[in-house]
Amino acid sequence: MTRIKTYAVLATLLSITCDAEVPKGAGALLGSWEFDSGESMFDGAMPYRSGTYTFSNTSEGVRVVAHIIEGNGQVLHFEYVDRQDGTFVHVTGNPFYDSESTQWSGAGVATRSEQRNGKVTGKTDMTVSMDGKSLTASASRTLPDGRRYISKIVWRRR
Repeated sequence: MTRIKTYAVLATLLSITCDAEVPKGAGALLGSWEFDSGESMFDGAMPYRSGTYTFSNTSEGVRVVAHIIEGNGQVLHFEYVDRQDGTFVHVTGNPFYDSESTQWSGAGVATRSEQRNGKVTGKTDMTVSMDGKSLTASASRTLPDGRRYISKIVWRRR
């Protein structure tokens, strides 16, 4: 009987420890992230030269600011405030999508649906590692010129 209680206590502690490593929902993304070129892959679009993402809490939702420099030197700077309630919100400055909606399916797992002119053009599956130090964003979308774009972009927490 004592052995069973000990195992139950250990299982509970292990569960609490695992849950504590990655905050739930958007909390897993909060902070700043830097692009990792060595771990990322691009097919059908220009790879990045460098990039940062910053996620911060506001009274309206999670504010997302991205600053990316593509391989050809073109700067992409876009922003939005995700309400975290499943509704699409306006994205300013992104040439690939003008609105987005992020849905959380786990502690550090989310899917962002992307629209351009009211039509869904892509999705990005985002996963924060258990230790919270990396973010992998796997995207599939149709670019404005009709080409298909697939990427796996790895971000490291700053």
